[in-house]
Amino acid sequence: MMNISLSKAILTAGFIGAILFAYEAFTRNTAENLNSNKKLIDSGLSEQWKSGNVILLIRHEERCDRSSNPCLGSNDGITRLGGEKSQAAGARIKSYFGLERSDIFTTPTTRTIQTSNLMFGIANLLPDRESACGNDITDKLLKYKNSNRNLILITHNTCINDLIEASGHKKSGNPEYGSLLFSKTSSNNEIQIIGRLNADDLPKHPSQL
Repeated sequence: MMNISLSKAILTAGFIGAILFAYEAFTRNTAENLNSNKKLIDSGLSEQWKSGNVILLIRHEERCDRSSNPCLGSNDGITRLGGEKSQAAGARIKSYFGLERSDIFTTPTTRTIQTSNLMFGIANLLPDRESACGNDITDKLLKYKNSNRNLILITHNTCINDLIEASGHKKSGNPEYGSLLFSKTSSNNEIQIIGRLNADDLPKHPSQL
C-alpha cells in the first residue's frame, strides 16, 4: 500500500514538474511584459530611447466595427473610447520619453491614422500596410529607422506579432488595443525585443519610478 502511495506521489510530482518546466520554457521565449517599475528600469529602455535606438510598434486603439461602443467617426475607424485612450497614451509617452528624437509613421488605415493623430498630433502615412509588416518586417523597419532617432509606428496586431516571431520569440495571444512593443537596434543591424507594455502601465512621468 505504501509503495502504491509512493508511486502516485512520485508520478504527481513528476507531472507537476513537467508542467512547470513547459511553462518556464514558454515564458522564457515570449516578449517580456514590462508591467512593473522594476522591470521597466531593469530593461534599460529609457537609456535606449535617449540614444535614439528604439523601434516602438503601437497597435491602433479599439476598432469601431468590432465594438458596440460609439464610433469616433466612420465605421472603419476607432471608437470614442479608443480616441480617449489614444490621447491618454500619447500624453504618457510624451511625458515619460519625449518625442524630440523620434520619427512617427502609421499604416494607411482609418483606425491607425485616427490613433496616431490623437496620440501624437501627426500621421505620416506609409505607402501601404505591407511596407512595414510580413516575414521580412525587420528589413522593412530598418529602412525607416534613422540613425540616433527612435522609430514609432502605429500599426496592427498582425504586424506586432510579425516582429515578435522574426525576433525569435513566441506569440502570447494578440496584443491588446493600444499596446506597445519596444525593441532596439543592435550594432550589427538587427532588431532585438526589449519588451511589451500596455499604455496604462506606463508611468505618467519618470519621477514616478
